[in-house]
Amino acid sequence: MLLKDYKKILVIKHGALGDLINAMGAFAAIRQNHPQAHIILLTSPAYIDLMIETGYFDEIVGDARARNPLITWKLRSRLLKMNVERVYDLQNSDRTALYFKLLGPGKRPEWSGIAPGCSHSQQRKDRKQLHAFVRFADQLKIAGLDLEGKDELFPDLSWLKRDVSYLNLPKKTVLLVPGSSLKGAYKRWPAEKYAELALWLKKEGFNPVLLGGPDDIDVVNRIIEIFPNIQNLSQKINFFEIGALASKSIAIIGNDTGPIHLASAMKCPTLVLWSNFSDPGVYAPRGAHVKVLYSPNLSDLSLEKVQEATAEILNI
Repeated sequence: MLLKDYKKILVIKHGALGDLINAMGAFAAIRQNHPQAHIILLTSPAYIDLMIETGYFDEIVGDARARNPLITWKLRSRLLKMNVERVYDLQNSDRTALYFKLLGPGKRPEWSGIAPGCSHSQQRKDRKQLHAFVRFADQLKIAGLDLEGKDELFPDLSWLKRDVSYLNLPKKTVLLVPGSSLKGAYKRWPAEKYAELALWLKKEGFNPVLLGGPDDIDVVNRIIEIFPNIQNLSQKINFFEIGALASKSIAIIGNDTGPIHLASAMKCPTLVLWSNFSDPGVYAPRGAHVKVLYSPNLSDLSLEKVQEATAEILNI
């Protein structure tokens, strides 16, 4: 299938940081297949700066996904004024199906996704059981993109470059990500166990470094109570610096949260601790450098099992 010479294309992807990282391979494929098009991304406002840096998009529009119908109607007007010829809906939610509907009743743009009535529909019944890398590849193939034989679209973060020498990271750094969003607190391994893991790493000759965000203050403080001398970069670095740190660290260990997905996309050896909050086969990072340690309830996951998995990724 030969693609048309589209002038304007819209890509939709909301979600948290991990969701956007998982879509990076799809973003790269869309840009590669439409090198001359003006590509617009509709995404969460919090990630506009990050998405600008990728180089995959010519324009980025924030969508807070407000429940106020007046705001949604204003967004509809803005989408109509864009005059896009094709849409790649990588969110595929009830909300984006509504956007497709609202772009009628006249002629709608070509639409790749699952919205009822869209032109390039991904109809396979098992799509929700597919990992994002596979699901996006399948969707874009249906839309006619040339993926050069790829069945999975792994994230391409070759654009992410930052000088982090000023942080003076010690040798044999192991990044620890003990938190998560407050909404995802169920996905956390206990802070006390992270502290014990950090002390064990130090004893084994490694240098644990804490990473955390605003939602992780209590978790980070608890670890520092137990291990006062641990290096703590929580809330001191941004997304770009986390990626650069991961490229210079020998491993990262943490819960299912954005920095873990970012670090794994940088090919940093990754150990992710996963609960039954979601299916690791669908949502966890992937690759030969990734190990997923699953426990339905992370509070039941023993320190000894995490030490064993850590020793495996560190080759000790």
